[in-house]
Amino acid sequence: MLSCATSQPVPVVSSPFPSLGRLAPTERVQVLQARTSGVQTLAALLAVSYTLGKQHGTFDMVVNYAAPDTLRFTALKDSFLSTQGLFDVLLTRESYRLIVRDEAGEQRHQGAVADFANAYPPFRTFFVVGEAFFLPGVHTTEQPLRLNAAGSRLTTRLRTGVQARWRVRPDTLEITQACLTWQTEAETTSVLLQYQDYRQIVAFYLPHRVTVTDR
Repeated sequence: MLSCATSQPVPVVSSPFPSLGRLAPTERVQVLQARTSGVQTLAALLAVSYTLGKQHGTFDMVVNYAAPDTLRFTALKDSFLSTQGLFDVLLTRESYRLIVRDEAGEQRHQGAVADFANAYPPFRTFFVVGEAFFLPGVHTTEQPLRLNAAGSRLTTRLRTGVQARWRVRPDTLEITQACLTWQTEAETTSVLLQYQDYRQIVAFYLPHRVTVTDR
């Protein structure tokens, strides 16, 4: 079982974020909130490589996000002269829809979003991580953010109830890593994310390389 305690820090490299100098704790929190709260919609095409036991491969994934609570992940695989849909996950505040395509054909499933991760373990990462895939530091509940005195550890909670603990560079407040913890009656699931290669898109900085470890 992966835990936050076993994670290793991301090597320190030059940051695209501006140095912030001396800020009061409340000002630091305001900066972190502003980096995610202004994103209302987002669409991206991702190149995904994965390792699952002895299996590994690649596929493309289209991500669509509409604040505050709608996410869609559509996985595609190019083959000779065509593009094949692999799966399509739609998560909203109340419900999910899952479409899986394989040799047996197309299977469709839907239900309450709270049941999704338990019902479909191979796809639980999409529920647990959610918008943290592309919005490091995101906080979507009314509970206050918690930033330690050194400015190096941030704690938030995602809209699904998942607890997020983020590693932060104190000089720029760049988030380099996250450990997301999802608690059920049966088990505790931890997912580790590492963020690299931030690039500025209009007024926002988005990571262009994200490594996800779920085991």
